[in-house]
Amino acid sequence: MVAVALGLGLAAFGCDEKPTGPAPARFASVKKRAQPAAVAFCDKSYPPSGDGARRYVPAPLRPFGQPPPKVKGWTWLNVWATWCKPCVEEMGVLSRWREAFTREGVAVDFELLSIDEASAQPALEDWSTKNLPGAIRWLRAEEDLAPFLETLGADKNASIPIHALIDPQGQVRCLRVGAIHEQNYGAVKDLLTQTP
Repeated sequence: MVAVALGLGLAAFGCDEKPTGPAPARFASVKKRAQPAAVAFCDKSYPPSGDGARRYVPAPLRPFGQPPPKVKGWTWLNVWATWCKPCVEEMGVLSRWREAFTREGVAVDFELLSIDEASAQPALEDWSTKNLPGAIRWLRAEEDLAPFLETLGADKNASIPIHALIDPQGQVRCLRVGAIHEQNYGAVKDLLTQTP
């Protein structure tokens, strides 16, 4: 009982100072984890041509909104749904990145490919009135999703959001399965400004 009380008493005086100096030798093997999200963005990368290259094949779409624009630069494809919390949360990040790319002269067209069911049309129409990073496209049917994901190089059961970066020649160059984060901006900009 005394040991428990002593432990609780010591816990109240926990260390809240920042470390100074090197760790003692017995802790030399303890390393701070690297933050790979700040460096790497793509889960899969593909070359622009040759072995391993992957040509982008657009998904079959339902009629919705305006027809896809004629792309002069990169295309950022975002596979999302109105019910997907991480997808919705990252729309603000994508909008800020679109504005930053525009300011920096990086030509990127954002396409938001919704995988919502037919009953979600009112929600998608509401979303189309918001300040989104790009135009909403709507997948034709649920059975079209798995084959489309496989054309991108994603597992047919992959979770959304999914991001694909397509170069000006129509080649998929980068695939990310999962949400994006502010610290990914530098890695993405490096990819989009390289010569394909």
